[in-house]
Amino acid sequence: YHPGDLADMLMAFNEEAIVNNWASLREGGTLIYEAGIETKPPQREGTQYYPVPLNHIALKVVGSRGSKNMVALGILMQLYSLPKEPIVKLLTQRFKKRGQALLDQNLQGLEAGIRYVQEHPLPQLQQRITPTDNSSKLIMTGNEASAIGALAAGVQCFFGYPITPSTEIMEYMARHLPRVGGRFLQTEDELSAIAGVCGASWTGSRAMTATSGPGVSLMSEILGLLSMAELPGVIVNSQRGGPSTGLPTKTEQSDLLQAVYASHGEAPRIVLAPSTVRECLEITALAFDLSDKYQMPAIVLLDQALSSRLETVDATVLEDLRRVPPTEARGEDAGHYLRFRLTDTGVSPRVFPGTPGYEHNTTGLEHNERGDPAYNERMHTIMSAKRHKKLEALAQDPSVAGLGSIFGVEEAEIGIIAWGSTAGPVQEAVEQAIASGIPVKAMIPKLLHPLLHSEIKPFLASTRRLIVPEMNFTGQLATLLRSNYRVATIRLNKVKGVPFRASEILEKIQQVAEAQPAAQSGSHQPELESAHMERGN
Repeated sequence: YHPGDLADMLMAFNEEAIVNNWASLREGGTLIYEAGIETKPPQREGTQYYPVPLNHIALKVVGSRGSKNMVALGILMQLYSLPKEPIVKLLTQRFKKRGQALLDQNLQGLEAGIRYVQEHPLPQLQQRITPTDNSSKLIMTGNEASAIGALAAGVQCFFGYPITPSTEIMEYMARHLPRVGGRFLQTEDELSAIAGVCGASWTGSRAMTATSGPGVSLMSEILGLLSMAELPGVIVNSQRGGPSTGLPTKTEQSDLLQAVYASHGEAPRIVLAPSTVRECLEITALAFDLSDKYQMPAIVLLDQALSSRLETVDATVLEDLRRVPPTEARGEDAGHYLRFRLTDTGVSPRVFPGTPGYEHNTTGLEHNERGDPAYNERMHTIMSAKRHKKLEALAQDPSVAGLGSIFGVEEAEIGIIAWGSTAGPVQEAVEQAIASGIPVKAMIPKLLHPLLHSEIKPFLASTRRLIVPEMNFTGQLATLLRSNYRVATIRLNKVKGVPFRASEILEKIQQVAEAQPAAQSGSHQPELESAHMERGN
């Protein structure tokens, strides 16, 4: 469910790599390191040490130390009996366009690493890794999956400005969107990007942007315009450490409240959060459908760890997607069209501009059913209720029913609610806790606004103690849960710029299981409010 707490093997090119990553190597693990380093590596009982002259091999065979990474790859391939053909094919695809000489250097380095292990066997390490699933797989990052999901959903326009860690989405769109007839534009800033999304959406095109927290801050005013004008649009936010410039290359889950509330006034929007690479694809595609159907912006929350993570995905994933194309309400009477007609669900019939007989105004001002400015107290009350009514309808939509996941022991009194990439270590920790005799269960909601009361309330009602692990300082999901359900939470917050380890969550489960529950007066709800802050050094 996640990469694991500790590494079995550390391949270190220099002393700094050993120092920085030593704590991440498990006891009994293996250290393969550059033989020419001056300082002896730390000694630990049970650890296997193998000095390899990586620099010497690279210089002797290729003539450049820069090829030592290929030498290291060849060593690992031989140790784990990995087939050479797929690696050679991948290297050829990657380097041939940069010249045959560079490709030859990399292939020579690879062969040198393979030969070194053949000539200097390491029988203690050698093992054969065989595939456990022979079905066709795709390998992609969370960012690539999100871009593919958008393409599968029929995105027609992408507007963006590069910002770490979401830039990969923009680059993918720049390469592939024009090939399917779409339009790509790199804008001068994030405000221009969201304005482009707004304009393209107004014409009836499916449009999106991708950014990170600082970009969403700049986009907040146009988010309000999308809500007021009742226009769809998808914003993918790959979260990073903040505030301000913050930690561009580190992960965090600190933009949840921003996603739910950003913009002045009260501007309804949809907030979704995948927890795996496959879900990045599926949920981004779903965001387009929901955004179009309910005529409001949709924000998809990734984070740096999920954006950059590589996972294999079943090749059938695109076949399983159910694309819902945008529709127009052409059945409305031409000449009497009310773009913002009041309905039971709050969703008004939408006809794209330029259609004869369906002329209408679209404005950021408060307006009446025709779209004419009408910012009086009566109309603002009516239209505010209309816009928020769409969230109620969305929460009843069959396409979001069961969107989250629940696992563990159904009758357990210890519960966990987590979101995003934290789901992986939570699932592993839950399995470890159950195996050790501690009953526990967990819920991973994927729709974070509006919250699905019909699914969250029963989970909370059966839980006496609720742990909410998040990669933020203040407990933002815990805040939403308390404000919506008046439920006490046991917070587990980590702001070190790296994902949770399963062991950290398991430790918290064990602490809660050992603590004596407070007396309850008939209410089967979590009974204490506390925080365990992993704030780093």
